[in-house]
Amino acid sequence: AKNGAMLSKLGRQLDPAKELRQILESGLADELPAVFGKGPVIREGLNSELDELRRIGADGRGFLAQLQSREAEKTGISSLKVGFNNVFGYYLEVTHRFKDKVPKEWIRKQTLVSAERYITAELKEYEEKILGAEEKIGALEASLFQELLESISQSIEPLQANGSILAQLDVLCSFAQNAIQYRYHKPVLREDNGLKIRQGRHPVIERHLPTGEHYVPNDLDLDTEEQQILVITGPNMSGKSALLRQTALICLMAQIGSFVPAESAEIGLVDRLFTRVGASDNIASGESTFMVEMQETASIVNNLTPSSLILLDEIGRGTSTYDGISIAWSLAEFLHQNPAAQPRTLFATHYHELSDLEGRLDRVRNFHVTTRESGGKVVFLRKLAPGGTQHSFGIHVAQMAGLPNAVIKRAKQILQDLEQQAIDLGRRQQLETSAISVQEPADNYQLSIFESNDPKAAAIRQALEEVDPNQMTPLQALQLIQELKEKL
Repeated sequence: AKNGAMLSKLGRQLDPAKELRQILESGLADELPAVFGKGPVIREGLNSELDELRRIGADGRGFLAQLQSREAEKTGISSLKVGFNNVFGYYLEVTHRFKDKVPKEWIRKQTLVSAERYITAELKEYEEKILGAEEKIGALEASLFQELLESISQSIEPLQANGSILAQLDVLCSFAQNAIQYRYHKPVLREDNGLKIRQGRHPVIERHLPTGEHYVPNDLDLDTEEQQILVITGPNMSGKSALLRQTALICLMAQIGSFVPAESAEIGLVDRLFTRVGASDNIASGESTFMVEMQETASIVNNLTPSSLILLDEIGRGTSTYDGISIAWSLAEFLHQNPAAQPRTLFATHYHELSDLEGRLDRVRNFHVTTRESGGKVVFLRKLAPGGTQHSFGIHVAQMAGLPNAVIKRAKQILQDLEQQAIDLGRRQQLETSAISVQEPADNYQLSIFESNDPKAAAIRQALEEVDPNQMTPLQALQLIQELKEKL
């Protein structure tokens, strides 16, 4: 009912502009040229002088056709043609085959490879009439057209108002057509900070899927009380980024008055939508991808509000692993603990270590995009599920991208070696911890790496005791470290 009332109101506001329509219909020709001056613009019957000039021009062209036919018959020059150029106007063209038949009173003006061109007194007389009429027609049409524009200038405001109304109707029609054609549903807008989407889809990606393939929808719940930050892990190409983008688009579409690509959606109002979902190098100004990433992230944390929606995709990937994890972890803590605003946040990451945040921060929840491994190949199910994941399937993705089998095989060997080294390191650390725990030191006793009978340790200790750090340059310090390492 409300929508119908609004459409009726817009319809009543449209100005039919009857007087303007009458002026245009009576003043302009039915078929208008794309560019003024390239054809008739003013309707016949509006101005008698213009009509007369057009008749003269038409008669002149008819006379030229009659002249060509008459002179060809009189002289016996069957190939005679009447032409025109900007140098000497209208002319009679005769091929060299018939040049002996040219009358003496004709005046030769130009010789070509295969023909000659002539003018006559009669031809020049009609040329003046024709060209004069065409010149006058152009000037008169321009004057009449300007008068027409001035007469409709008072209708500019109604036309602009109509344009605004038609623009609104155009947008609403597009909303309606999309909603019907692509199965969108009406969202519910709320004033709290909740966000509940059921079977949400990406409105662009689903339109570009191969024939027969359907977009996998997902549910999503966010709020500022229980699930403020969702840490979403999963392999590359699994759909993490698409999930973030579709959430932003659903919120944006809902707040501009459109139905949304979801079975249902309850949207707590979003006053600011911040995204960090990709970077581009600005090499010309000396800014790297990581610098751009950090600048955009800084803009987010410096401008967020309690009603903001923040979408972070792979924060920290532009730097080393430990730097990236540290920055991402610290940023998540800030968004969770910030006393001024604790906004709803989707945090997609390939740092599986961030899954530990769930047990440390109350409003952080782990989710992952599901996959299935079959026959040594990974299948992306693209479904969001609770809990984290520890597998990135990076080598599988590389194989799908077309890297040579030799590269893939070697990558798998290196991955196994690295994983085994990590396992061995963990075991050694456990053994060392156990050994230390068996021989617990006495109270207030500080263990020292130099309390040893090892001659290497004694040599290192002696070297350090002989050094005055306050008198060393950075280069000398590096050289000392290298010497100590060689002693080990």
